[in-house]
Amino acid sequence: MKNHSSNLTYLDIDIGDEFLSPSRTVSESDLFQFAGLTGDLNELHTSEVFAKTTQFKKRIAHGMLILSIANGLYMRSNIFNSSVFLGIKNWKSTAPVFIGDTIHLKLKILSKRPTKDGKRGIIAMQYNVMNQNGLSVAEGEFTRMVTLPSMGK
Repeated sequence: MKNHSSNLTYLDIDIGDEFLSPSRTVSESDLFQFAGLTGDLNELHTSEVFAKTTQFKKRIAHGMLILSIANGLYMRSNIFNSSVFLGIKNWKSTAPVFIGDTIHLKLKILSKRPTKDGKRGIIAMQYNVMNQNGLSVAEGEFTRMVTLPSMGK
């Protein structure tokens, strides 16, 4: 497991490489800002009184908020200078995230291949969002495109 690195290139990574992002604590402000931005005002996220009547007994973070934070944790990992998001496969929430939970991203390189023109690389990565207790709270496969370093130019 590698800690957040510094601007690796396509050539620096291998299939099976694993990285660990910095962590981030999910706040009440995060829930309300995300609810306002997206219009998802589900009471499970915005009403403590309602949440007490649910199986969780308190408010939980939006699943899509955790997906968005996972993307931010990837960016904070500084694995690549830049990359282009191409898609997500099999994303699922596996446990609730509560206000005050601290999460980080475990990332594993699943595959890599150059594009037909050889100027870019396509990289598939397994994302596993973990809470402060080591419990997986969300996971899925992200695909990104990176620029290949120029050879001898």
